[in-house]
Amino acid sequence: MSSTFFGLEVSRRALASQQAALNITGHNIANANTQGYTRQVGNLTTTTPYTISVAGGKMSLGSGVTLETVTRARDAYVDRQFRGETSKQQYWAGREDTLQKIEGILNEPSDNSLHTDMDNFWNAWSDLSKNPENMGARSVVRERALTLTESFHHIAQQVSDMRENLNSSINVQIHQINSYGQQIKDLNDQIKRSEVAGDNPNDLRDQRDLIVDQLSKLVSVRVVETKDPSFTDRNVNNFKVIIGNENSPENNTLVDDSTVRFLEEPPPQKLINGHNSSLVVWSDDLNPVKKEVDLGSKVGMLAANIEIRDVDLPKFGDQFDKLAQGIASAVNALHQTGQGLTAETQTDSVVGPVGINFFTNGSNPATTNPPELPVITASTITLNFIIENDLNRIATGTIPLNNETDPPTHAQDAEGNPLVTVGDGSIARALSSLSGGWSALKDLIASGKFGEIDGIPQNPVSGASFGDYYGSNVAQMGVDVQQAERMKAGQDVLVIHLSNQRESYSGVSLDEEMTNLVRFQKSYSAAARMVTMMDDMLDTIVNRMGLTR
Repeated sequence: MSSTFFGLEVSRRALASQQAALNITGHNIANANTQGYTRQVGNLTTTTPYTISVAGGKMSLGSGVTLETVTRARDAYVDRQFRGETSKQQYWAGREDTLQKIEGILNEPSDNSLHTDMDNFWNAWSDLSKNPENMGARSVVRERALTLTESFHHIAQQVSDMRENLNSSINVQIHQINSYGQQIKDLNDQIKRSEVAGDNPNDLRDQRDLIVDQLSKLVSVRVVETKDPSFTDRNVNNFKVIIGNENSPENNTLVDDSTVRFLEEPPPQKLINGHNSSLVVWSDDLNPVKKEVDLGSKVGMLAANIEIRDVDLPKFGDQFDKLAQGIASAVNALHQTGQGLTAETQTDSVVGPVGINFFTNGSNPATTNPPELPVITASTITLNFIIENDLNRIATGTIPLNNETDPPTHAQDAEGNPLVTVGDGSIARALSSLSGGWSALKDLIASGKFGEIDGIPQNPVSGASFGDYYGSNVAQMGVDVQQAERMKAGQDVLVIHLSNQRESYSGVSLDEEMTNLVRFQKSYSAAARMVTMMDDMLDTIVNRMGLTR
């Protein structure tokens, strides 16, 4: 038979275990609003039973309860899903945010947009064609042209600034990834020391998982946790973090237990689309030309920023460069065939007298003799300085020619001066018609003035008109923004669902914890009552047995 003191030991174990369970519950309640905290569960198990001999046999008596382990309520599968969907959600969130900013540059539809400036420019030519000698109408053409060029310059500058901002963001995100990697490595070291000592560092694991969650916003993340084969008598794990494309032939391991691999800081630069762009490479890559890290497809904000910087922004900027070049080439081609209130004296060896360019690339002197169509971009398109300073040089009519010579020469008046035709607005009308199509450029297009592809003459831009070309680009931008918004909205639903699923399993429910408080407190009180009962029994044995009354 077991001794009376055996009952005290059972009660002591009950008191200690229920008190520990109460402490765990209190810890959960205290951290109910702590970011990244995982609900902890105390696992109470029976202790090794006590064997006694009875009636020539053996019998086991329960010896009480003990707190075996304190575990986290964590589901690795849900964590993996949550991080994967978070990476996708942040990719589309990054695209949505930046594409909306690009859309904001266009400022369409509004009265302060490039489309409005183009319409005003063509309308100014239409008004001038009705009264070519009117200096007020000429001044309006000049001002509309200056406004149009400033709009192009503003868009080009906005694109350049956005590219620099994205490059800076990429540099910051590379630094963040390195910082997260170092923090995970430091936590790995602390956790392993605790596990080797037989401890169960749940709070440190929560901190590590929270950092991995933050890392998954920047890049795709995969966590691999395996048992350390060096320890067979206790539970010690190795923790590895892989970023980007886990199937890449390059080693994309950021952290491998107590080893961390850094991305190069500051990142090397590469000339992409004429601009220095930061590359994401490993600092330990010893190749002369370092390979970029494979970040995977459409995952993480870092990949979104790189894609917009290297693909979307150059495409967007190229569209406006082509539009600026097209407008300048078309206007210049017609403007060279005419003159204003001052006779032009430049000549071409084939066509004879020619006018000056209306737009230039900002060079000074702005024209050659004979004038050529300059290569122009949105950032360089400039009103010819000659025209800006002399409104009489705005061409409105054709150049009167003396066709008796080959090539023709400038027709002269009775006094031998180059002839200026008063009231001729044919060139201004032709320029104003560019708002609706290429009818005024039919012969110039056929001659290959605006280039050829596979022998086919090309229009100034690939569209029915400048407005059509610009409108199609604006519409495509709207489609891209809508796609990003739609995909982000879908990913938001998935992330919220997985977050709720994770919270329902790992989060702290105050109602549940209050129930546990009552449950463990009742058990503790019962165990204390058992100690009091055992004390009375011992008092009877020690102080009262053998006494007679």
